[in-house]
Amino acid sequence: MSSIEERQREEKEQRRRTILDAAETVLETKGRDEMTMADIAEEARLSRSLLYVYFEDMDDIVLGVTHRAFQSMRRRFQSGVTQHDTGLRQIRAVGDAYVAFAQEEPTYFDLVAEFESRAADPEEATARMRQCLAEADRALEVMADAIQNGIDDDSIRADLDPMQTAVTLWGCTHGLIQLAANKGTGLEQRYELSSAALVDEGLSFLGVSLAGQPPDAPAETLPADQNGNA
Repeated sequence: MSSIEERQREEKEQRRRTILDAAETVLETKGRDEMTMADIAEEARLSRSLLYVYFEDMDDIVLGVTHRAFQSMRRRFQSGVTQHDTGLRQIRAVGDAYVAFAQEEPTYFDLVAEFESRAADPEEATARMRQCLAEADRALEVMADAIQNGIDDDSIRADLDPMQTAVTLWGCTHGLIQLAANKGTGLEQRYELSSAALVDEGLSFLGVSLAGQPPDAPAETLPADQNGNA
């Protein structure tokens, strides 16, 4: 590739990033339902027609941002895993990372939730959808690897299938986060149960169900926080 072609490629990639950056900003301020192509063009300081040179339509742009969301989530999972030595603590760290992701990057979390709520057929998926599916798979692989680490070090039950368990844990954790967000006030009023306690105790409960029991040793339970403190 010549230097001119390389520069043109870099300029196109930068323009694409500019459009996605603008879409993120508009999503955070207006939300998906209110956002328009005109809003994105104005934020990006580009013509509306130019957006269609890089993306097919609004859904394609939103999927581009969703891909970024899955990447951020996966990086958080990986970071959590690297901070702990046993598989059980690693998988708890992933749970804590997902909770932090929902709290600190709510737009990204909502995009991930919306994408996962779809019934996606990989055979019929667009290129952008396949990117999101692939990144979601990478995040699950981080979880499955942590579970396998736990099986190998006896901190997690040996009868579990790592990938199946990863999918189950992701679904359970996602449900806890959404329940706390949507019903938190009602739960506190009716049961004196805070949103934070609901999620934290829920993750601990999941940890107890995962924990292995090496001979002559009590089952290890998940730490109360991502730092491994009881």
